[in-house]
Amino acid sequence: MTNVIIENVFRKESIGFTGLLTIVLVILKVMGYLEIAWLWVFAPLWLPVAVVLSLMLIVLALIIVALFFVVLAYLVVNAVKIAYRLA
Repeated sequence: MTNVIIENVFRKESIGFTGLLTIVLVILKVMGYLEIAWLWVFAPLWLPVAVVLSLMLIVLALIIVALFFVVLAYLVVNAVKIAYRLA
């Protein structure tokens, strides 16, 4: 007979800093204590995602530029080799 061990795994889930900050900002906005746009009230939710996506886009652009220069260097080296063979 096989013994099966079952472990209870408890996950501690909390609202986190950004969730709490969003709730506080929404309450302050609804109560009239804040005179900022709703876009900025919900900024703690979307701003981290926007920053990460922006950084990923910058890294992708740098990779594309680096690949362009690699291909350009390859073409220049081959052009020089061909020019020396013809001369």
